[in-house]
Amino acid sequence: MRRPEALERVLGAARDFLAARVEPGTPPGDAAADIFEALAGSTGDVVPGEAAPPPAYRHLSSALERARVAPDTAPLARAFAGLEPTLHWGRRPGSKAHGRTFHDGHANAVLVGPAGLEQRSDVLVGASLVAPGVRYIDHRHPPEEIYIVMSEGEWYREDRGWHTPGIGGIVHNPSNLLHAMRAGGTPLLALWLLPVG
Repeated sequence: MRRPEALERVLGAARDFLAARVEPGTPPGDAAADIFEALAGSTGDVVPGEAAPPPAYRHLSSALERARVAPDTAPLARAFAGLEPTLHWGRRPGSKAHGRTFHDGHANAVLVGPAGLEQRSDVLVGASLVAPGVRYIDHRHPPEEIYIVMSEGEWYREDRGWHTPGIGGIVHNPSNLLHAMRAGGTPLLALWLLPVG
């Protein structure tokens, strides 16, 4: 099956963004190499999303506008904007247990993965949107993770505390380290990539 051109543009822009900013042989460089090697090797089934997005989705245009005007993220933001209408935006499973502020204050879309636009089990690529003033819950998972920061926000990792990478920053979370993120006065948008297979 052929990958949709809009998705190919986003993945290519993410690959180029990371290639220009992470060193080969470093943990984020190795993770990115694994992800894009897998994506180049095959394409999964493509299933467009269909559902009403969560309330936080209303902040997407503002976050994308911030990414579009930043030189580092502009190409990726333009590619993402072209793909976005085909995505299914939902909430993190179990988010109701963390209160209404979090439940209605975030939205996630999976571009590539078991529940993604392109369905496959070896790679996860997605986007998270966090409404102003909302903290995404602390969480951990076995696969390491790379975030491409597309709008303002703060990031937490248990071994280093809070930091602000800025628009165009890269956040790398090693396997099983507790991490989180939070938006200040503007929405936070980030693309995340995980090698899982």
